Amino acid sequence: MMLSLALAFFLAATLGADDAPVRSKTKPRVGQLAQTVTVSGECTKLVQAGRPVEGCKNILVNTNYSTGVSGYWFMTGNSIVSFAGDGARRLEQASGHVIQSIERVFLTDTANTAPEKDAAEETAIGFCRFGDVTKGGSTIECVAHTRAGLYEGAFVTDGNPPELDTFQLGP
Repeated sequence: MMLSLALAFFLAATLGADDAPVRSKTKPRVGQLAQTVTVSGECTKLVQAGRPVEGCKNILVNTNYSTGVSGYWFMTGNSIVSFAGDGARRLEQASGHVIQSIERVFLTDTANTAPEKDAAEETAIGFCRFGDVTKGGSTIECVAHTRAGLYEGAFVTDGNPPELDTFQLGP
C-alpha cells in the first residue's frame, strides 16, 4: 500500500511537470548513446515478470542516450534487464536522492545466437530511485509493472568511483 501510494504521488508529480529538458546546442543523431556509467557493488535483488532471478552480476550500468532516455542495466550471465525512462522526468528529493520515471523494460538474452530474437520490450509504469553512487552502501532500486508482471532490481554500491565513458555526438 505504501509503495502504491508513493508510486501514485510520483507519477502525478512527473506527469504534471512542465519543465522542458535541457538540450545541447549541437544536434545529435536520434537514439545515439551519449554516456555510460558503471558502478560496482552487490546486486541484491532481480525479479523478471514476478519471478526471482539468480546470478545477478555485481556491476550496474546506467546508459544515457542523445534522446534523453536513461536506462539502468541489471545483468546475469546470459541476460540483461534494462529499466528505461526519460531522463528529464526526474525528481530530486531531499538528501541527494533522485527518482526517475520508468516507461519501458527491455529484456535481452545475451546467450541467444539469433539476433532477431535476442531482445523484448515491455511498456511499463515504474521508477528507479538512487542516491550518491560514490558512497558505499548507496542503493539503486528499480520497480516497474508491465503486462507480463512485476520487474524489480536492487543494487548496493561499494563506494568505488564509477567508471564514466562519454561518446562524441554529432559530426
